[in-house]
Amino acid sequence: MIYARGYQDMSLEQGPKIVIQKHITKEEYENHKSELAEAHKISAMDDVHNLLVQNGEEFLKYSANAEYHLKLEEKVVYLEANRLLTNYLSSLSMFIDYGERYNQKHFGKEEMKKFQEKTHDFYDSHISYRFMALMRNYALHYAFPLSVIHQSVNGANGIFASKNTLLKFDAWKHAKEDIKQMPDLISLDIHVDISMMFLKKLFQNYVYDIAPLVLRGIEYLNGMIKDVRGKMPVLITFNSIEELRKGNLSLDIIDIKIYAHAFEIIKQHPSINITEK
Repeated sequence: MIYARGYQDMSLEQGPKIVIQKHITKEEYENHKSELAEAHKISAMDDVHNLLVQNGEEFLKYSANAEYHLKLEEKVVYLEANRLLTNYLSSLSMFIDYGERYNQKHFGKEEMKKFQEKTHDFYDSHISYRFMALMRNYALHYAFPLSVIHQSVNGANGIFASKNTLLKFDAWKHAKEDIKQMPDLISLDIHVDISMMFLKKLFQNYVYDIAPLVLRGIEYLNGMIKDVRGKMPVLITFNSIEELRKGNLSLDIIDIKIYAHAFEIIKQHPSINITEK
């Protein structure tokens, strides 16, 4: 395998073309890939967090307008409310899984353990986080969480979980005693809202930890762009010169937009101040 770096050029006559700037060693190629990888990771974690926020906000919006929705057929309301809630619970679980995997992949087992310790601390210390973390198992293995549609002239109108129904599930672990202290009709809105707050904190911790590596990668990319006079850098591999002449090569075109997005994520962190020059 032959390794090279270069850039993508554009001309009106020929359209886009790849220019090989110089051949590099396998070690240099892998170093380029490693230095440039972190922006992809932070963007992926941001996507998962945004999915979680979107799903949570959609459920909260639907639940907040329960009085309007209850004018519809109860079965429709029951299915839609549970669909939105289970979407949120699934994205909550996905966010935790991604966080553990990305921390291990990017920083090693020690950082993964620190991430797990933060989630365990939230679990041990906060009822809403614990309740929602275990509610995903309830929804997956037992039943839809929201089982009561309540309409009353003088009472609360809404879509609730039933305490008695929830307690029939055997795997509530530490949340069982919490549920026993809750009212017979349990509104899940506050628990979704609070759990989102803690998950946002987990995401901010992740961004804070990975930011130095991402910024180093952005500086590295800036150096590559300067080397190719502002064009789009590419990494290239091919099996032989003969194959290259036939046009048989593999390209890794570096998408600058990903790095701009990663930079914006870091800039928005409340504890990180960046001075642009």
